[in-house]
Amino acid sequence: MVKTGGSIFIALPLVVMLLSLLPVYILFVRKVTVSAILNVLRALCLFVFLQYLTLYFIQPGVAALQTAFKLAEFTLAFYLFKLLMTSAQTKDLMKMGLVSFLSVIITIYALKGIAAYAGIITLIQSSLLTVLAIVTLYQLISNRQIMIANEPGFWIAGGLLCYNGMVVLMEAVAGNPTGLPLQIQQEKEMIITIADMLRMAFFIVAATMAGKNNKEDNNKIEEAPPPLPPISTRPPFKIKY
Repeated sequence: MVKTGGSIFIALPLVVMLLSLLPVYILFVRKVTVSAILNVLRALCLFVFLQYLTLYFIQPGVAALQTAFKLAEFTLAFYLFKLLMTSAQTKDLMKMGLVSFLSVIITIYALKGIAAYAGIITLIQSSLLTVLAIVTLYQLISNRQIMIANEPGFWIAGGLLCYNGMVVLMEAVAGNPTGLPLQIQQEKEMIITIADMLRMAFFIVAATMAGKNNKEDNNKIEEAPPPLPPISTRPPFKIKY
């Protein structure tokens, strides 16, 4: 991250940190039923909070930490998309692809250094997540048995698409930090941070929809009709004349 004394470059990360805690708070307060997707969403939001806290306030400007955080964030987002997929075969392929990709990246870091090909690797990671977001949204839109606006997966995929799509655009336009003026680097970081704010806003809506769906399910259980009385098995009473 770029060191700067501008107040806006301090305020924006603080806003992202605050927004990243809201989905966790909503899921906790509304006592939403635990699911794998929502658990990974919680983990991703808490990880984003820790990432901004570390890279902007505790250890700013450390390239090794930036690389490690980006790789871990990519892994969480990729696994989240895996859970959103409906096909078991697709999930297996994604699992194998994730393991292979991480093996290649770790090998590159071990041989070339932790900061090797940072811009290219970031571009590849964000491109993969952007494609997965588009596939997930298409899958949800094609399913006519669900209401898109009430589906948390729709908002999760939408938030990841907005953020990673912007990262792809910024890396394609200004991906070489060594040859860029300081002002351009700061503007690039600011735009990506604003995109992260939008991602967190989508996650907040996803948590809200999950809480709403959980409440509706509980109301359906409470309003269920009482069971029918048992049918008597005794033979009918006969009147003797």
